[in-house]
Amino acid sequence: MVGEQHPFYLGVYEGALGRDDVRRYVEASDCVIMLGAFLTDINLGIFTAQLDPLRTIYANSEKLSIRYHTYENVRFKDFMRALLDSKLRHRALGRIPKPPASGAFRVKPGETKVTVKRLFQRLNDFMSANTVVITDVGDAMFGATDLFIRHRTEFLGPAYYTSMGFAVPACIGAQLANPTSRPLVLVGDGAFQMTGMELSTVARYGLNPIVIVLNNFGYGTERHMQDGSYNDVLAWNYHRIPEILGVGRGYLVETEAQLDKALIESRKWEKSFCLIDVHLGTHDRSPALQRLAERLALRLST
Repeated sequence: MVGEQHPFYLGVYEGALGRDDVRRYVEASDCVIMLGAFLTDINLGIFTAQLDPLRTIYANSEKLSIRYHTYENVRFKDFMRALLDSKLRHRALGRIPKPPASGAFRVKPGETKVTVKRLFQRLNDFMSANTVVITDVGDAMFGATDLFIRHRTEFLGPAYYTSMGFAVPACIGAQLANPTSRPLVLVGDGAFQMTGMELSTVARYGLNPIVIVLNNFGYGTERHMQDGSYNDVLAWNYHRIPEILGVGRGYLVETEAQLDKALIESRKWEKSFCLIDVHLGTHDRSPALQRLAERLALRLST
């Protein structure tokens, strides 16, 4: 990941999923260079991106396109060498959008229910230099676009293939590859029910990820597209899975105070995995998904 402290860092561009100031800045640019990216419906914001091919250079391991022309048999590393060796014309930069400051998270008093937005705001304060963020598809990944990734923090997500059930198995490979890291796993309840019991493998190898289940009692992203009983899943007691495996710690979270306590205790507990079952409103959604829904609704209305 690019450290977001860099002065030229804008934010994440993915059409309507990203912040509006980032979207406007990128789409108004006279030259957009996309390096190593594979354009899909996800990173194009469900095709809400507005990138003019006349002002676009697109290069990856499979192809090189400049404007409307595709150049065959050009290796990506050769193109990168030539780009770095070229005398690119320098110009004064306009005002670069800056990500909003995350600020110190303050728990709301009383029995304030957790929302998706507030969950990710709390996680911004929770991450450290040895955190590797691993997201599953859906609002776990959409909401994570607003996380502030520091230098040396890593981020893994299935944004290309969007394979549901990615995150929990992926944390095994991530922590075995880098034992000094501690995965922070963000997974929806629907995705967890597909592969989440790979926590058994996590326990067998003595790994210690912190797994947060965004539990909105079904396939939440699909509810915002077309709702129905087919989006429901059986309600599991996710926080009691450590009892089944005989290892790990589980937390049931419904309020901001409970979330804060669970995260603090999970950070201190390093002997095994922690699973935090965060109950969310059935139709609650992240700011990124809210932006996408509003943009798609506008397209449908016109």
